[in-house]
Amino acid sequence: MIHVIVNSSSGSEKGAVAEKIVKPYLRQAGETFEIHYSEKPGDIAKIAAELTENTDSSVRIILIGGDGSINELLTGIKDTKKVILSIIPTGSGNDFAKSVGIPKDIKLALDIAVKRGRTAIIDLGEITYSDGTSRKFIISSGMGFDAAVCEEAMHSGLKKFLNKFGLGRLSYGSIAVGQIFGAKRPSGTISIDGGPETPIERVLFTAFMNEPFEGGGFKFGPNASHTDGKLDIILVERVSGLKFFFALPFAISGKVFMFKDIKGMTASRIRIRLDEPVWVHTDGEVTRQADELNVRVLRSAVNITLP
Repeated sequence: MIHVIVNSSSGSEKGAVAEKIVKPYLRQAGETFEIHYSEKPGDIAKIAAELTENTDSSVRIILIGGDGSINELLTGIKDTKKVILSIIPTGSGNDFAKSVGIPKDIKLALDIAVKRGRTAIIDLGEITYSDGTSRKFIISSGMGFDAAVCEEAMHSGLKKFLNKFGLGRLSYGSIAVGQIFGAKRPSGTISIDGGPETPIERVLFTAFMNEPFEGGGFKFGPNASHTDGKLDIILVERVSGLKFFFALPFAISGKVFMFKDIKGMTASRIRIRLDEPVWVHTDGEVTRQADELNVRVLRSAVNITLP
Protein backbone atom coordinates (compact mmCIF):
# COMPACT_ATOMS: atom_id res chain seq x y z
CA MET A 1 0.00 0.00 0.00
CA ILE A 2 1.29 3.44 -0.94
CA HIS A 3 0.03 6.39 1.08
CA VAL A 4 0.12 9.62 -0.94
CA ILE A 5 0.10 12.82 1.10
CA VAL A 6 -0.80 15.87 -0.99
CA ASN A 7 -0.04 19.44 0.01
CA SER A 8 -2.28 21.04 -2.58
CA SER A 9 -1.20 24.57 -1.68
CA SER A 10 2.51 23.87 -2.13
CA GLY A 11 4.38 26.14 -4.53
CA SER A 12 2.39 27.45 -7.47
CA GLU A 13 -0.59 25.14 -6.83
CA LYS A 14 1.42 22.26 -8.30
CA GLY A 15 0.32 20.07 -5.45
CA ALA A 16 -3.23 20.10 -6.79
CA VAL A 17 -2.02 19.43 -10.32
CA ALA A 18 0.20 16.60 -9.11
CA GLU A 19 -2.73 14.85 -7.45
CA LYS A 20 -4.47 14.66 -10.83
CA ILE A 21 -1.37 13.09 -12.35
CA VAL A 22 -0.54 10.70 -9.53
CA LYS A 23 -3.84 8.81 -9.42
CA PRO A 24 -3.79 7.62 -13.06
CA TYR A 25 -0.05 6.95 -12.84
CA LEU A 26 -0.39 4.63 -9.84
CA ARG A 27 -3.43 2.89 -11.31
CA GLN A 28 -1.52 2.19 -14.51
CA ALA A 29 1.43 0.94 -12.48
CA GLY A 30 -0.89 -1.50 -10.69
CA GLU A 31 -0.21 -0.04 -7.25
CA THR A 32 -2.64 -0.05 -4.35
CA PHE A 33 -2.78 3.44 -2.87
CA GLU A 34 -4.67 5.88 -0.69
CA ILE A 35 -4.68 9.68 -1.06
CA HIS A 36 -4.50 11.91 2.01
CA TYR A 37 -5.08 15.65 1.66
CA SER A 38 -3.47 18.43 3.68
CA GLU A 39 -5.85 21.36 4.02
CA LYS A 40 -4.06 23.50 6.61
CA PRO A 41 -0.75 23.74 8.49
CA GLY A 42 -0.30 20.77 10.81
CA ASP A 43 -2.33 18.34 8.71
CA ILE A 44 0.72 16.62 7.21
CA ALA A 45 2.21 15.96 10.66
CA LYS A 46 -1.12 14.63 11.90
CA ILE A 47 -1.57 12.33 8.89
CA ALA A 48 1.99 11.02 9.18
CA ALA A 49 1.53 10.31 12.89
CA GLU A 50 -1.70 8.39 12.28
CA LEU A 51 -0.10 6.29 9.55
CA THR A 52 2.94 5.29 11.59
CA GLU A 53 1.99 5.17 15.28
CA ASN A 54 0.16 1.82 15.40
CA THR A 55 2.22 -0.33 13.05
CA ASP A 56 5.40 -2.38 13.33
CA SER A 57 5.88 -2.63 9.57
CA SER A 58 7.30 -0.06 7.16
CA VAL A 59 4.89 2.52 5.81
CA ARG A 60 5.41 3.60 2.22
CA ILE A 61 4.69 7.32 1.74
CA ILE A 62 4.83 9.51 -1.35
CA LEU A 63 4.82 13.16 -0.29
CA ILE A 64 3.74 15.77 -2.83
CA GLY A 65 4.98 19.12 -1.54
CA GLY A 66 7.96 21.32 -0.82
CA ASP A 67 10.76 21.33 1.74
CA GLY A 68 8.45 22.62 4.47
CA SER A 69 6.09 19.72 3.82
CA ILE A 70 8.94 17.25 4.34
CA ASN A 71 9.84 18.92 7.62
CA GLU A 72 6.25 18.87 8.83
CA LEU A 73 5.97 15.18 7.97
CA LEU A 74 9.12 14.39 9.96
CA THR A 75 7.78 16.23 13.01
CA GLY A 76 4.73 13.95 13.00
CA ILE A 77 6.64 10.66 12.98
CA LYS A 78 8.05 9.37 16.26
CA ASP A 79 10.07 6.56 14.64
CA THR A 80 11.24 7.75 11.21
CA LYS A 81 12.79 4.34 10.48
CA LYS A 82 9.25 2.99 10.00
CA VAL A 83 8.90 5.06 6.81
CA ILE A 84 9.97 4.52 3.21
CA LEU A 85 9.62 8.06 1.89
CA SER A 86 9.47 9.33 -1.67
CA ILE A 87 9.34 13.02 -2.60
CA ILE A 88 7.52 14.68 -5.49
CA PRO A 89 8.86 18.25 -5.26
CA THR A 90 6.23 20.96 -5.80
CA GLY A 91 7.49 23.72 -3.50
CA SER A 92 9.05 27.06 -4.32
CA GLY A 93 12.59 26.21 -3.14
CA ASN A 94 12.86 22.40 -3.42
CA ASP A 95 16.33 22.36 -1.88
CA PHE A 96 16.12 18.69 -0.89
CA ALA A 97 15.22 17.63 -4.42
CA LYS A 98 18.00 19.82 -5.82
CA SER A 99 20.52 18.36 -3.41
CA VAL A 100 19.76 14.71 -4.19
CA GLY A 101 18.82 15.03 -7.90
CA ILE A 102 15.06 14.42 -7.86
CA PRO A 103 13.66 16.11 -11.01
CA LYS A 104 10.98 18.81 -10.92
CA ASP A 105 9.01 17.01 -13.62
CA ILE A 106 6.24 15.23 -11.74
CA LYS A 107 6.12 12.12 -13.93
CA LEU A 108 9.90 11.70 -13.82
CA ALA A 109 9.83 12.07 -10.03
CA LEU A 110 7.07 9.44 -9.89
CA ASP A 111 9.20 7.09 -11.97
CA ILE A 112 11.90 7.36 -9.30
CA ALA A 113 9.38 6.93 -6.48
CA VAL A 114 7.68 3.87 -7.96
CA LYS A 115 9.87 2.23 -10.60
CA ARG A 116 13.47 3.35 -10.96
CA GLY A 117 14.54 4.65 -7.57
CA ARG A 118 16.78 3.05 -4.98
CA THR A 119 16.05 3.03 -1.27
CA ALA A 120 18.77 4.66 0.79
CA ILE A 121 19.01 5.07 4.54
CA ILE A 122 20.09 8.63 5.30
CA ASP A 123 20.91 10.78 8.31
CA LEU A 124 18.67 13.44 9.75
CA GLY A 125 19.54 16.34 12.00
CA GLU A 126 17.84 17.37 15.22
CA ILE A 127 17.82 20.61 17.17
CA THR A 128 16.91 20.81 20.85
CA TYR A 129 15.93 24.07 22.51
CA SER A 130 16.82 25.05 26.07
CA ASP A 131 13.32 24.03 27.23
CA GLY A 132 13.89 20.47 26.01
CA THR A 133 11.64 20.57 22.94
CA SER A 134 13.18 19.30 19.72
CA ARG A 135 12.62 19.31 15.98
CA LYS A 136 14.11 17.19 13.18
CA PHE A 137 15.45 18.40 9.85
CA ILE A 138 16.47 16.70 6.62
CA ILE A 139 18.14 19.60 4.75
CA SER A 140 19.44 22.11 7.26
CA SER A 141 18.79 24.12 10.36
CA GLY A 142 20.04 27.60 10.98
CA MET A 143 19.83 30.56 13.29
CA GLY A 144 20.17 34.23 12.45
CA PHE A 145 20.13 35.65 8.95
CA ASP A 146 19.02 32.56 7.01
CA ALA A 147 16.19 31.85 9.44
CA ALA A 148 15.14 35.52 9.37
CA VAL A 149 14.91 35.27 5.57
CA CYS A 150 12.73 32.17 5.87
CA GLU A 151 10.53 33.81 8.51
CA GLU A 152 9.93 36.86 6.32
CA ALA A 153 9.36 34.71 3.23
CA MET A 154 6.69 32.69 5.06
CA HIS A 155 4.62 35.87 5.39
CA SER A 156 5.69 37.52 2.14
CA GLY A 157 3.08 38.76 -0.29
CA LEU A 158 5.85 38.81 -2.92
CA LYS A 159 6.46 35.08 -2.49
CA LYS A 160 2.74 34.32 -2.77
CA PHE A 161 2.55 36.44 -5.93
CA LEU A 162 5.63 34.82 -7.52
CA ASN A 163 4.36 31.35 -6.61
CA LYS A 164 1.49 31.88 -9.03
CA PHE A 165 4.06 31.92 -11.83
CA GLY A 166 6.32 29.18 -10.42
CA LEU A 167 8.93 31.78 -9.39
CA GLY A 168 8.55 31.69 -5.64
CA ARG A 169 12.25 31.00 -5.06
CA LEU A 170 13.09 34.47 -6.41
CA SER A 171 11.50 35.99 -3.33
CA TYR A 172 14.29 34.55 -1.16
CA GLY A 173 16.92 36.61 -2.96
CA SER A 174 15.12 39.92 -2.61
CA ILE A 175 14.30 39.27 1.06
CA ALA A 176 17.90 38.20 1.73
CA VAL A 177 19.24 41.58 0.61
CA GLY A 178 17.17 43.38 3.22
CA GLN A 179 18.09 40.92 5.98
CA ILE A 180 21.82 41.19 5.25
CA PHE A 181 21.73 44.74 6.56
CA GLY A 182 18.89 44.35 9.08
CA ALA A 183 19.44 41.03 10.86
CA LYS A 184 20.60 40.88 14.48
CA ARG A 185 24.29 40.20 15.11
CA PRO A 186 24.64 38.68 18.61
CA SER A 187 27.82 37.26 20.10
CA GLY A 188 28.19 34.07 22.12
CA THR A 189 29.97 30.72 22.17
CA ILE A 190 30.03 27.53 20.13
CA SER A 191 31.11 24.04 21.19
CA ILE A 192 31.96 21.34 18.63
CA ASP A 193 31.60 17.63 19.50
CA GLY A 194 31.78 18.27 23.23
CA GLY A 195 34.84 20.47 23.01
CA PRO A 196 35.47 23.78 24.78
CA GLU A 197 33.12 26.72 24.28
CA THR A 198 34.79 29.02 21.76
CA PRO A 199 33.81 32.70 21.61
CA ILE A 200 32.01 33.88 18.47
CA GLU A 201 31.39 37.56 17.77
CA ARG A 202 28.80 39.55 15.83
CA VAL A 203 27.27 36.42 14.29
CA LEU A 204 25.21 37.11 11.19
CA PHE A 205 24.15 33.47 11.05
CA THR A 206 25.19 29.88 11.45
CA ALA A 207 23.65 26.92 9.62
CA PHE A 208 23.97 23.18 10.10
CA MET A 209 23.82 21.42 6.72
CA ASN A 210 22.76 17.83 6.12
CA GLU A 211 22.41 18.56 2.38
CA PRO A 212 24.32 21.03 0.19
CA PHE A 213 21.53 23.53 -0.58
CA GLU A 214 19.19 25.68 1.50
CA GLY A 215 17.23 28.91 1.10
CA GLY A 216 16.09 28.30 -2.45
CA GLY A 217 19.46 27.31 -3.93
CA PHE A 218 22.26 28.70 -1.73
CA LYS A 219 25.02 26.10 -1.50
CA PHE A 220 26.11 26.71 2.07
CA GLY A 221 27.15 23.06 2.49
CA PRO A 222 29.01 22.19 -0.74
CA ASN A 223 30.49 19.03 0.78
CA ALA A 224 27.56 18.06 3.00
CA SER A 225 26.61 14.39 2.93
CA HIS A 226 23.54 12.73 4.44
CA THR A 227 25.45 9.50 5.07
CA ASP A 228 28.64 10.62 6.85
CA GLY A 229 27.27 11.11 10.37
CA LYS A 230 28.30 14.76 10.29
CA LEU A 231 26.71 18.15 9.73
CA ASP A 232 28.59 20.74 7.72
CA ILE A 233 28.56 24.08 9.54
CA ILE A 234 28.75 27.54 8.05
CA LEU A 235 29.53 30.29 10.54
CA VAL A 236 29.45 33.93 9.45
CA GLU A 237 30.81 36.32 12.07
CA ARG A 238 32.47 39.75 12.12
CA VAL A 239 31.45 40.34 8.50
CA SER A 240 30.04 43.67 7.39
CA GLY A 241 26.71 43.73 5.59
CA LEU A 242 28.35 45.12 2.47
CA LYS A 243 30.99 42.38 2.40
CA PHE A 244 28.43 39.62 2.82
CA PHE A 245 26.25 41.24 0.15
CA PHE A 246 29.08 40.73 -2.33
CA ALA A 247 29.91 37.27 -0.95
CA LEU A 248 26.37 35.87 -1.07
CA PRO A 249 26.23 35.26 -4.87
CA PHE A 250 29.24 32.98 -4.50
CA ALA A 251 27.11 30.74 -2.25
CA ILE A 252 25.10 29.68 -5.30
CA SER A 253 28.17 27.83 -6.58
CA GLY A 254 29.39 26.81 -3.13
CA LYS A 255 32.41 29.13 -3.13
CA VAL A 256 31.42 31.41 -0.27
CA PHE A 257 34.16 29.97 1.96
CA MET A 258 36.81 31.78 -0.06
CA PHE A 259 35.92 34.87 2.00
CA LYS A 260 37.63 35.50 5.32
CA ASP A 261 35.44 35.18 8.42
CA ILE A 262 33.03 32.85 6.60
CA LYS A 263 34.05 29.62 8.26
CA GLY A 264 33.28 25.99 7.53
CA MET A 265 33.43 23.09 10.01
CA THR A 266 31.99 19.60 10.44
CA ALA A 267 30.61 17.99 13.57
CA SER A 268 28.12 15.44 14.82
CA ARG A 269 27.18 17.54 17.87
CA ILE A 270 27.07 21.31 18.24
CA ARG A 271 26.11 23.56 21.12
CA ILE A 272 25.65 27.27 20.46
CA ARG A 273 24.77 30.03 22.90
CA LEU A 274 24.05 33.65 21.93
CA ASP A 275 23.54 36.75 24.06
CA GLU A 276 20.12 37.47 22.52
CA PRO A 277 17.51 35.33 20.75
CA VAL A 278 17.34 35.12 16.96
CA TRP A 279 15.07 33.30 14.53
CA VAL A 280 15.67 29.55 14.08
CA HIS A 281 14.58 27.42 11.13
CA THR A 282 14.42 23.72 10.32
CA ASP A 283 14.24 23.07 6.57
CA GLY A 284 13.05 26.64 6.11
CA GLU A 285 10.22 26.28 8.65
CA VAL A 286 10.40 28.95 11.35
CA THR A 287 8.44 28.49 14.57
CA ARG A 288 10.35 30.46 17.23
CA GLN A 289 13.39 32.44 18.29
CA ALA A 290 16.13 31.07 20.54
CA ASP A 291 19.44 32.04 22.10
CA GLU A 292 20.64 28.48 22.72
CA LEU A 293 20.59 25.31 20.62
CA ASN A 294 21.92 21.79 20.87
CA VAL A 295 22.25 20.21 17.44
CA ARG A 296 23.05 16.59 16.61
CA VAL A 297 23.01 14.03 13.82
CA LEU A 298 20.54 11.14 13.88
CA ARG A 299 22.47 8.40 12.09
CA SER A 300 20.71 6.32 9.41
CA ALA A 301 17.36 7.71 10.51
CA VAL A 302 15.02 7.47 7.51
CA ASN A 303 14.58 5.34 4.40
CA ILE A 304 14.13 7.45 1.29
CA THR A 305 13.80 6.80 -2.43
CA LEU A 306 16.59 8.49 -4.43
CA PRO A 307 17.59 8.52 -8.12
